Amino acid sequence: MDTNDWVEKQLKELIKTSKQYEDRAFYLALSDLVQEQQKRLTQSQGEVDGRTWNPSKW
Repeated sequence: MDTNDWVEKQLKELIKTSKQYEDRAFYLALSDLVQEQQKRLTQSQGEVDGRTWNPSKW
């Protein structure tokens, strides 16, 4: 299981079990942040791969 998957699972559980609106809102925003970070990491890895394997830049 990937770390981000584990974090997402934990946050979903916290969102379900939290009684306070503020706590749920915080966990939901944190979940959005984790997803955005994962997206940016994937994009960065793709950019590095693209720049590395571009023969015109060798």
